[in-house]
Amino acid sequence: MTSARHTTYLVRHARTAYSARHVVNGSVKVDVPLDAEGTASCHALSAPWLDTVATCVTSGFTRTRQTAHALLGDRHVVLRSDHRLDEIDYGVFEGGPWTRYGNWLAEAGRDATPPGAGESWSGAVARMLSGLSACLEVPGPRLVVGHGLLGSVVRWLMTAPPGERLAQPFLPEAPCLEPVVLDDDELTRLLSDAGERLGLAAVPEAAGR
Repeated sequence: MTSARHTTYLVRHARTAYSARHVVNGSVKVDVPLDAEGTASCHALSAPWLDTVATCVTSGFTRTRQTAHALLGDRHVVLRSDHRLDEIDYGVFEGGPWTRYGNWLAEAGRDATPPGAGESWSGAVARMLSGLSACLEVPGPRLVVGHGLLGSVVRWLMTAPPGERLAQPFLPEAPCLEPVVLDDDELTRLLSDAGERLGLAAVPEAAGR
């Protein structure tokens, strides 16, 4: 049974005008807030586990902070921000349709850095998993509000057969606000071989265990 004291609830931020149209935003300099539907969906979410959250960690993006505030309301929760959880840097693909970036990624590969960006798909995923690992060091239960890529990667790691390696960097889109629930032992195990399974040069280490 999952212990409430040592549980991580990982969610993707609520809807924005960009995510509704599958437009990419990986620059914190481009402020993309939640749209009306995204805000309403946060307020409408009634989940008993929200009353147990002690710490909330978000990325540095407006939409993750807004999601956290809308979900938690006036609950007394310690709020933190970690830029390691930020969305991937899309470079020249910023503000365009995801398919344009996806077509480039299919040809260039997971280790290539887009023109104008500072990281590859592999580098971004390693960074995000490092940020998720660091969340093990903060008091739980903890809410982690991140982005679609992190949610998709974690869901794949949880559901793919043990030891299976990711063949290509294309995963089903993570739904907004639908939590992935992991106790500390489960999260530590998931991170322990994530680098090898995802084909990452840098292997994230589970922190605080």
